[in-house]
Amino acid sequence: MGRMSIQIVASKISKKRKSEIVNAITKNKISINSNGKYDSNSLSLLFKEWHNHFPHIKQQLGCVGCRKAVSKFWDSVNKFWELES
Repeated sequence: MGRMSIQIVASKISKKRKSEIVNAITKNKISINSNGKYDSNSLSLLFKEWHNHFPHIKQQLGCVGCRKAVSKFWDSVNKFWELES
């Protein structure tokens, strides 16, 4: 995903949803760093949000590469939000 996709998606998300996504990203990072595993609830939220914005780009929760790609995308969106504030 290019920088433009990140900016477009980041600007479309409501403040409430943004807070939920940032929380999921944070929980996910903590889980990966402490347990070496994704946080399942956080990952589910990030995948659901991915499918809302990119219904034509299929990503599967059971696919390791898909989990990395979706997590990386939302990390990039979060970095964009951090730079904006």
